[in-house]
Amino acid sequence: MWRALWRRAYPYFAHMDTGSHWISQSTGSRGNKGDDNSEGEGEDDEDGRFFSDGLTAEEKGVMTWVDHMEEIEDTLDAAAVQRLVVRLERATSKNTEDRITYAQSPENFVESEAELDEAIQRLLLLANDVQYLRVLDELGALPTLVGLVAHENADIALDVIQLVAELTAEDAWSQEGESQEERAMVIAFVAAMARSEFFEALGQNLRRLNEDPESSEAEADRQGVFQTLTLVENLVSLDVALAEKAAKAMGLLEWLQERIPKSLARDSVQADSNQQYAAEIASILLQASPEICRQAGSAFMDALLQCLAKHRKHTPDDDIEMEYLENIVNSICMLVATPGGKQMFLDHEGVELLVLLQKQHQVGRLLSLKILDHALSPPPPPPSPPSENDNVNQNGPEQNTDKEVRAIAKRYIDGMGLKYLFSTLVHHGKGRMQKLYKKYPECDDHIVSCIAWLLRLTEKGTPTHWRVLAKFVPSPVDPSGWKAHVDRIVELNVAYSERVREAEELFGQDRDLSDEDDDDAAERYLLRMDAGLFSLQMTDIIIAFVSEESQPRDRIEQRLRRKGRDTAAVQSELAEYLISRQAAILGSVGDSSSANSTLKSLRISELVSKL
Repeated sequence: MWRALWRRAYPYFAHMDTGSHWISQSTGSRGNKGDDNSEGEGEDDEDGRFFSDGLTAEEKGVMTWVDHMEEIEDTLDAAAVQRLVVRLERATSKNTEDRITYAQSPENFVESEAELDEAIQRLLLLANDVQYLRVLDELGALPTLVGLVAHENADIALDVIQLVAELTAEDAWSQEGESQEERAMVIAFVAAMARSEFFEALGQNLRRLNEDPESSEAEADRQGVFQTLTLVENLVSLDVALAEKAAKAMGLLEWLQERIPKSLARDSVQADSNQQYAAEIASILLQASPEICRQAGSAFMDALLQCLAKHRKHTPDDDIEMEYLENIVNSICMLVATPGGKQMFLDHEGVELLVLLQKQHQVGRLLSLKILDHALSPPPPPPSPPSENDNVNQNGPEQNTDKEVRAIAKRYIDGMGLKYLFSTLVHHGKGRMQKLYKKYPECDDHIVSCIAWLLRLTEKGTPTHWRVLAKFVPSPVDPSGWKAHVDRIVELNVAYSERVREAEELFGQDRDLSDEDDDDAAERYLLRMDAGLFSLQMTDIIIAFVSEESQPRDRIEQRLRRKGRDTAAVQSELAEYLISRQAAILGSVGDSSSANSTLKSLRISELVSKL
């Protein structure tokens, strides 16, 4: 701790004379050293030991300097900020002049650079009271700070980046008891920095940093990359619009596209810390902003798929690499959900990669299920104005789904993906992957969703549709395997229904449901969704399709009766799914009153035609 503190404090003491008021106040006059020591020994060494504070004269000076900084913090006002700005401008001018005058003698401008470093560090006090950030703009200090990002000394640029990262950190504007005013002040500060082309300077500085382990400045440059990514993450929390502007001005997606696949670790298979952080920032940006998703092009998708392919036969050994892989998967999921993302996924053979991942007994098999689920899920239908035919909408998902989604389903089935999908369904939590299954319990949710969409996206009566359905009916090749598939789906259906029922009971414990208003209904619907309502409805869809065949239908009904359920419950849940989907199209998610009650009276076979 002392070494880190001294490194920051030392530039100040380096150019102070020995008669400094701060140091002499702490350690006494160096001219009277003997007197001070004799007095100190009388106090500290009363019994010869244990009473010394253990601090050297320099360390006591540092402590006094820290105390002085705390006094400044306590009295921070507009005048104090003005003095800080004057100090910054003076130090910047002096350093610029020294660098020009002594261009061939770096030792002659070391002192002015230390003063500049300290002047920037002092501005960190503003993180404790962001209302004075406007003073920086009013005094014209922001262009100076932006200019320092391009300083020849990368450490000075890092100081500025670290300063802005601290000022935009959530702790600076979201402290307990504070209003949104502090947030607005920080947003205004960053917007003013952006007008001075701060984001462009940030992108240029990011590209000049060299993280190569062979570089003499590798450690400092790695810290610079880390601080830059931290600043971007802060912007996402602060204001997504600013994060979008920063990403575009910095050319951040292009930089991430190159950095995410590039490992600087000794073992090139493993991810280094900044590589993992770059993947995390990509995931955060893509999840926060549909606009950034649209900006990410085909090359970005290709880079992510290449990173995923490295783990086809390899399960990460440490938490950093595992988090890296999970961020890669999350980013791919966000991209395939965009209008053009599914076509990019097809063009770069993403479906084939998923099948290869599912062949292996590695973590990639489980993570690939999440990608497949997002790839098969069509984009939500666009809201449309109500019409006389809205109550009983005859449109199935095929008519609201673009050709890319059906192409993904067909390519996955033709690529023998069903074999591994159903194997994962039946052997859940067994064998070599038992520990991994426990870590990713949501795999069942993705599997039933994928099977439901494969049944819905393939046209009934076609060989492709039959290949999915054949997994649930007897066949000469596998006369008994279908039973395990049917039993597993029923088992999941019952488990999901129990979770939803328990959530409803918990919701109704302290409420009068007979007088439920719209807010209560929406809250209850969301609570049921969190408990697994969507996955329950996906298993209902599978049961509905499979029940069109006599043998599996009899087995399904038998298994449901054993668990206290029947096909009437499945029918009711399917009707609710169609009603909620209808309401989503009309713009009122979860509101069953907007859909025709005739849906509730239809048989399962009739409901299937509407899926």
